[in-house]
Amino acid sequence: MKRIYILLASLFILFFLLEGCTYSGKLSGKFPPLKELKADSISISPILLSVTRLFVTDNMLVAYQQRSDTMFSFWKLPECRYLFRAGSRGEGPDDFLMLDRTFQEMSDGFKAFEIASNKVKEVAVDSVGTFKVVSAKQLEVEQRELNRFLFLKNDSYCFISDKEEYEYALLDKDGTVQYFGDYPKGLLEKKEEELNRFVYNKLTVANPQGDKFAAFYAYIKLCRIYNSKGELLKETMLESSQKDISEEKTIYYSSYPYADENYIYVLTDKEEGKVLEIWDWEGIPRAHYLLDKPVNCLARSSTDGRLYAVCQDREDVVYIYSIPWK
Repeated sequence: MKRIYILLASLFILFFLLEGCTYSGKLSGKFPPLKELKADSISISPILLSVTRLFVTDNMLVAYQQRSDTMFSFWKLPECRYLFRAGSRGEGPDDFLMLDRTFQEMSDGFKAFEIASNKVKEVAVDSVGTFKVVSAKQLEVEQRELNRFLFLKNDSYCFISDKEEYEYALLDKDGTVQYFGDYPKGLLEKKEEELNRFVYNKLTVANPQGDKFAAFYAYIKLCRIYNSKGELLKETMLESSQKDISEEKTIYYSSYPYADENYIYVLTDKEEGKVLEIWDWEGIPRAHYLLDKPVNCLARSSTDGRLYAVCQDREDVVYIYSIPWK
């Protein structure tokens, strides 16, 4: 009888520990039926050529154009009225070298990460044309050219690790680097000389509150959600995903996701055309829509709830999508 009590007590403790773990296991996800979504359009001045990233700050739509000498253009929402361009390429006090495609909205502007210098630059900007780099923080870290850079809470940052055994590195405000994240196992064919970070290439996006981030894998329909401490919270594989062992890998995710506090918006390609996927921060696929335009960049306005998007082959129009659900 004593052994039975000991066994029951051990099982209870094990159950308690498992319930207390942060990671809740791999989920098998499935979207509801695919629906079609049509865009409204606004004609604009033909200057949105090769837009790298869209984001919103201070009720302005901002287009980051990496290849242009003037790297940002600003548009008043919701009418998409052109305001001004700013941000020259260069090494002056208000200039920029190549930036990562992640931007953090602030009350008076935004933050950006300069890849070439490992600097976080804070920009003050408003609708009347003010544009000034008000701070440039040098990150003291040995790794160079930090990719998939994310702004997290408590002045910490996340980026892809250069160590083969870890996916990510977390840099806190004291300059301490913590490596975390196990790579997926056996989902993609990996040659002996290949590095994990290239085999399991991914796109990442942070929750605006900085408490979570999501990763969408380019070559497999896998979504992972981490918290700002580097703990894996959710892992969701779409049911349609299969192990890819072909020489020519299928690219599922190639456009950078956009996120608000509740949802993640990510584009993918299907035979029918461009599809918008909407995920929540629990790693659950909530809805997906077949879009009527081949857009490649999008951003959501928190003011009117609509998505603003552009196409690579159209520099004179902004497309607007109203999501028909809450």
